[in-house]
Amino acid sequence: PEEGCWVGSSAKIQALILSEAASSQYVPTRPFRINAGPVHSYIRMGDGTTTKYLCELQPGDPIEVFNSLTGTSRSVSIGRLKQEVRPCVLVELEVATEDDVDDSAQKYQRGQVFLQQAETVRLGRETGSFVRVTDLETKVSIQQDASLCENNKHSILLRVTNSGTHVGKAYTGIVEER
Repeated sequence: PEEGCWVGSSAKIQALILSEAASSQYVPTRPFRINAGPVHSYIRMGDGTTTKYLCELQPGDPIEVFNSLTGTSRSVSIGRLKQEVRPCVLVELEVATEDDVDDSAQKYQRGQVFLQQAETVRLGRETGSFVRVTDLETKVSIQQDASLCENNKHSILLRVTNSGTHVGKAYTGIVEER
């Protein structure tokens, strides 16, 4: 239940999307399946350094599977792929980073991942725990009080890198992804 793949709309910041191994009142557990979201998302490959778009994956491709309980990764070959139209939600990702100029200033690296709106889709947290996509709170308004916005944040595992990618490989030039 604590294993999953790194997925995101950017290769710079990805969330751990867990397998469907947790029990649900609607469907049986499926530990072999990861509902990774729309085809435009990036996924970390089995070599631990490159990424591909979900739409580029083929059966037999090795992808990286991360265990949130042990903190270890392994390469697993894809058995099959399935694409279908489902309702999705936008999950915004944010992590504090240090400012290179002023150590007291705090900057944020932001990204997002689109995920199917289903109770079987879970985001990994530390020590093997998780939060279901259907348990995430939504932002009600852009003019919402900042203190209320803080309450909408969930602590999840993120994979963050400073380099962007080009054709799935790390790129050291300036890359801005939105």
